[in-house]
Parts: sequence; structure tokens; C-alpha cells
Amino acid sequence: MARLTRKVAIITGAAQGLGRAIALRYAEEGCALSLSDLNLEGVQETADLAAKHGVATATFRTNVTVRAEVDAMVQGTVDQLGGVDILVNNAGIFFNARFEEMTVEQWQRTMDVNLNSLFHVTQSVVRHWLAVEKGGSIVNLSSISAYVAFTDSSAYCVTKAGVTELTKCLAMEFGPFGIRANAMAPGIIATDMTARSLADPELSGGWMTRISSRRYGTPDDVANLALFLASNESSYINGEMITVDGGATFAWPKPADADRKSR
Repeated sequence: MARLTRKVAIITGAAQGLGRAIALRYAEEGCALSLSDLNLEGVQETADLAAKHGVATATFRTNVTVRAEVDAMVQGTVDQLGGVDILVNNAGIFFNARFEEMTVEQWQRTMDVNLNSLFHVTQSVVRHWLAVEKGGSIVNLSSISAYVAFTDSSAYCVTKAGVTELTKCLAMEFGPFGIRANAMAPGIIATDMTARSLADPELSGGWMTRISSRRYGTPDDVANLALFLASNESSYINGEMITVDGGATFAWPKPADADRKSR
């Protein structure tokens, strides 16, 4: 039997990148999908790809920073798919700005999308679980930026540190109710969000010397971990942040032998 048969997952930020990869990996394992994003066309494309695996889907154009839209999406998921078993908080944004030049609007927007949205979506789903006396699994997208500082990325780093701490609090508070919460900390993953940075030879070359595996991650690398954390195989894992970065952060900054040729 597929690992997520008869399960329903809500995935935010599902129009592309990691959200789409996670959705398709879940679909391969029999999971029905509630897919949301501001980009409804992209979400529908994800749903069409997932439907090829024979799973039910529901799509929503949702601004995850607006509570009324979030509550409507969660209730719509319950109405259309029969419930919720898994929540993947994936929606997020990133931009480069020196701290002294950052605008209040840029700072607040990053907080709203990357951190405050988790409060809205998770609280709405948890309230549903508690009301129906049902457990579930929460998978949050954090980042190695939660514990490694990056230049010109202070707002992003702060939000991801917040995601990590919120994950621990959720695990502690709701573990007794059968609700698990874990976070993933991707490193340098080749997605639309990182394409511009990876296209810069000087910047990307510096990153590569720090990655022990000597390759950038793929969305599938993250999706495979998201599958494990959503499945019963991880039923005794709670409150953890698991890094998926090819061995970058354990040796940050540049390892002494980074310039040696791979054997």
C-alpha cells in the first residue's frame, strides 16, 4: 500500500518549486491534495500533474497572510476532500537587501509571508483537528538560514529562525493530542527562487566549495524528506528540524580541503 493512501494534505505555496515537488511526491503515494497559492494558474498546473496519479485535488487562490482567506481554504478542504491529515507550510518569499537600506514594508512583508502565515494556517488547521479529536502531521519549511547568517538576508534569516522555534512550540503543546510538528532546513536548492543567485558564477562557485556533496540540492531531495515526515514512518519524530543541505552547514565556512579534487 502507498504510504499516504487515504490521507489529505494541505500544501501552501504549491504553484511551483518545492511546493509542487512535495505535492507530486505525495500524489505518488496516494495522498489527496489541497493546493493553495496566489498563483491560481500555477496551482492548477500542479493539480493537473498530481491527478495523473489518480488522486483527488482541490485548488485555492489564497493569500496566507489574510486570516479569512486561510479559514475559507481550510474549510473548503474539509468540505471537498473530507478532512485534513497533513499540513505543509511552504509559502515563502526572499529578497536581497542591506539591513540599513531595507524598507519597513520589505521587513514586514517578509514577516507576514514567511512567519505570520504559519500562525494563520497552522492555527486554523489545529483548531479543526482539536474539534474533531484527530491528530495530524505538520511539516514546516525552514532553512539553513535559521542558524547560518547570510549577507543582505536579515529579514529572511529571522523569519526562518522563527519557523524553527514555532515548530518546537507546536510539538510540545500539541504532541499529547497526536499532532506532530517538524521542520525541514533546505540548503542551496535549485529552484526558481534561487535561479538568479545560482546564475552568478562568483556567488554560486563560492557556495559549491562549502557543500560537501559538491552539488546543489533538487526539489525532489526536499520532497522525499517531506514525505517521510508526513508518513507513519516518522511517527516518533516530533519537534525536530532536519537539515537537507548536502553537508554544507556542518563545515561552514569553507572546509580546509575544499579545493582538493573529488576522489
